[in-house]
Formats: sequence, structure tokens, C-alpha cells
Amino acid sequence: MTPAELIVEQKTLLQAFAETLDEEAGCLGEGKVNGERLSALAALKQQQLHELDRVEKQRREYQQTMGFSLGSQGAEQFAQALDHHVTWQHTRQLAEQVRRSNRLNGHIISARLEHNQKAIDFLNRAIGGSVYGRNGESRHHGFGGISSKA
Repeated sequence: MTPAELIVEQKTLLQAFAETLDEEAGCLGEGKVNGERLSALAALKQQQLHELDRVEKQRREYQQTMGFSLGSQGAEQFAQALDHHVTWQHTRQLAEQVRRSNRLNGHIISARLEHNQKAIDFLNRAIGGSVYGRNGESRHHGFGGISSKA
């Protein structure tokens, strides 16, 4: 892959990653979270991050080989020398969008986890101990006649 192709590839990968984050946000915003879909999206995100890291490493190697510094200023000069300055600017904007989206999704996940933990803690206090045993079954058989198997 040529240096110019790497810059375009980096932008393409970031666009795909941004779409994955948007889909993740949609799943997190639903009333009932689809755990399987979120798990699949997490695996996809890991794969996409791996690809982004690979392309970033190659771009930096080309950048350094062509005599540009490794910082953001060197990346700007590198893209300009390849006549891909506009593509690079768009890539940087996408990277910022991805950073914000990923942070927001992380906050949503943290809030849901905290909410779930508070609910579990409340149930534990209400019944005077852990709700579920190691096998996932209720330790308290039938809360008022209601089966509580997990």
C-alpha cells in the first residue's frame, strides 16, 4: 500500500468505526439492551481497532522514512506532501468524533452497570443476603410464591 493509500484507508477505517459506535449507541439507547448484539459490536470494535493500529503504524513508518516528524505537525506535512491534506483533515475530524462517541458510549455503559449494581445491592439488602447462588438459581425459593430462577 502506498503512503497516499494509507491515508485514505485510515479515513475509511475511521468512518467504519464511527458507524459501529453509532450502532452501539443505538443499542445502548434501547429500553431492553440486546446483549448478543452488544457483544458482537464489541468484537467488531476490537477488530476495527486492530486494523486502525496496523494502518497507523504503517503510516507513521512511511512518515518517518520520508523525513517527517512523528507528531501531529509531521503528519500534517506528510499528508500535504502527498496532496492528501483535505483527506487528512477529514481523518482528524473523524478521529475526534470517534473519541467523543466512544467516551459517551462508555459513560452510558458505566451508568447502566451502576444502576444494575444498585438494584442487586437493594435486593441483597431486602432479603438479607445474596439473591443468586453459583448455579444461577435463587437462594430464596419463591419470593412470595413467585419463582425467581435466573
